[in-house]
Amino acid sequence: MLTALRSRVRAARDLRLLRPLVARADRLWWARVIRRAGIVDLDYVRAQVGRPLSEAAAVRRYVNGGFREGLRLSPLFVDTAVGDHLPEAWRVPALYAYLVADPRGLQVSPLWDAVAYGERHPDAWDTPGGPLGHAWRHRGTHSIPLGPRSEPAAASWPDVSRVIVEAARRARVGGEVSPAPGNEPLGRELILAIGPEEWDFDESFAEAVAFSDAPGQGVAIAVLDDRAEDWTLASMLAAGRPRVRVSRRRHDDATLALDELLTSSRAEVVVVRGPNQTLTAADAMRLAERVEERPVGTLLAPVWRDGDGTIAAVGATADGRFLAGHPIEDLDSLAPVTDLEVPALAGSTFAARRADVSVALQGPDAAARLDGRAIVALDVETRTRSRAASADLPAELPAGDALLLRAGWERHDDGPLPRVRRPQRLIELPDGERVPALRWALRTAAPVGPRAEGWGDTHFARALADALRRLGQEVVIDSYPARTRPTRHLDDVTVALRGPEPLEASPTGISLLWVISHPDQIGPRDVAGFHEVFAASAPWAQATGRELGVSITALLQCTDATRFHPAGRPRGSDILFVGTARGILRPSVVEPIRAGIPVTVIGPDWRGWIPAERIAATGVRNDELPALYESAGVVLNDHWPAMQERGFIGNRLFDVVAAGGRAISDQVEGIEELFGGAVRIWENVPELIGLLSGDLERVFPSSADLDAVSARIRIEHSFDARARTLLDAALRHR
Repeated sequence: MLTALRSRVRAARDLRLLRPLVARADRLWWARVIRRAGIVDLDYVRAQVGRPLSEAAAVRRYVNGGFREGLRLSPLFVDTAVGDHLPEAWRVPALYAYLVADPRGLQVSPLWDAVAYGERHPDAWDTPGGPLGHAWRHRGTHSIPLGPRSEPAAASWPDVSRVIVEAARRARVGGEVSPAPGNEPLGRELILAIGPEEWDFDESFAEAVAFSDAPGQGVAIAVLDDRAEDWTLASMLAAGRPRVRVSRRRHDDATLALDELLTSSRAEVVVVRGPNQTLTAADAMRLAERVEERPVGTLLAPVWRDGDGTIAAVGATADGRFLAGHPIEDLDSLAPVTDLEVPALAGSTFAARRADVSVALQGPDAAARLDGRAIVALDVETRTRSRAASADLPAELPAGDALLLRAGWERHDDGPLPRVRRPQRLIELPDGERVPALRWALRTAAPVGPRAEGWGDTHFARALADALRRLGQEVVIDSYPARTRPTRHLDDVTVALRGPEPLEASPTGISLLWVISHPDQIGPRDVAGFHEVFAASAPWAQATGRELGVSITALLQCTDATRFHPAGRPRGSDILFVGTARGILRPSVVEPIRAGIPVTVIGPDWRGWIPAERIAATGVRNDELPALYESAGVVLNDHWPAMQERGFIGNRLFDVVAAGGRAISDQVEGIEELFGGAVRIWENVPELIGLLSGDLERVFPSSADLDAVSARIRIEHSFDARARTLLDAALRHR
């Protein structure tokens, strides 16, 4: 009933005449829900806006757009910490979205763990506002929760409240705040700058909280931006944790602010994290441990990655930042080494004994000016969130020829920088054919960092890369931001795995295009310049090839047969769906649940679309999927409308059948012939309900027949088979 009502309201928003009325009704409802939760800190809001106002006015200002402008109603709630995990948080205030959702499993702030709080206080789950409301109403007796265990802060609520109000006032009126000197000796201190480009600042605060939670470890934070929330969170953390120091400085003085904190530190070992960079608490501790294990004078830095996922630096040499612009896979040639000695460090993220830092930090490559034995930890990474600043290295650094050879490169005298190449070699394939070991670049539409793990394109590219490597090839994978990286002239073959974003042919080497999704977006410009074009649909390849006047070869999606294969797991009775809600009413999931069929759903954004009890988890590791598919009674599947209409069969069906599972899917041309009964199709909702309501053993073929289909799919439609097709194509055009 609620889902159907939500659908009607959503449809009304699309009608021009009704849109203003619906929007006004939305805001009134949002305000009512928030006020009833009783979680507004009026002193905090007044300090942000600089004038007295009532609770009703504060909430009204928030829902009328203040939530988009940085206005916050509770210091215990950070909108960005929860927004990505709730439906429509891009449209509605995140605080409202949280209050109407099931709070189990949801985090609300980087400073405290709402899930851990709920586990400590079980009555919090069902109280108005969930753990957020419960913590707020108990602040007078327990102070506010803080840290990964959500234990009470060291300071009382009146003291914390004064800090919060002053921090919000300071953020509004401006002005710098000097750091307090270290008031107690520490074993380690994490020193970090939070700058204006750090859009996921809540992640940095969460890591700072985790680092400061360990005994003998402290944190010093320089806030360099004008976001009121950053300075408020830093001040709250310092008030609740005696081992945390903070400063507020101009946003154009990052290394100066870091140096100020470093100079006033009383820690034995410091870990300095530059502005707008990622560094987990665990990695910061690993860096500190390695410094402690090594002789005095050791300087240690992580691998520095740029915002597009490529390498920004692995230390520095006379040639500049070492391996800058290379894909991260180019570190593999240095294995099994984990600690690489380099002529100098690069960037401004490093670990050292505080006594060994004898010069002031200055510039984007502040670490390069430190004196000592420079080592890069190849198994630890930091990444600039946007774009690494231009290099500013000392004038004279030692040469890096030995490092270059160690990384598998040799110099040559012409062409674009870097003027290096791989030594040529031949590989003998299992069938006896000798082929060159080529360097392949797989370009994807996937983003950089943890968000890429939720993209099917990421796992598709990794499986294809592994298959090509089994053919003796060298393979790197580029995220979408790295599609024009400055080292692409080093690649012999580029494979553009075309998804939702355009990918151009490479200006050098062989370029192959494989259209695996979003075929409705392909036009003449999208296929221009490629030596050969493939598509994951036979009917689309034929029709579009005629339309565009190019030859398009059918190359269906596939499965990783090294992972998806039967393991003898007993088949259960679960009706399973794995995937996102996509922001729409996916009928393959919603309609069976409406009919009372118990579908088990695993996916990140289903809250608000289906009952919470049907959501088993918000995500699953990719390596857990084979077991889920094999042991499920049946796996539900559907396709994007554009793929369904154009005959693109998604790779989930290949994975399910290869794993020994069974699937029910919407109709796409070719499914029945391809999967031979292991996948049953439906064309309308009554057919779907009928299939799921009956005896599934009668719906699908015998176990022997299913085993035969599974074996055929693993042989004919594996990534290994696709890799050989692509290798043959590259050799034809070489």
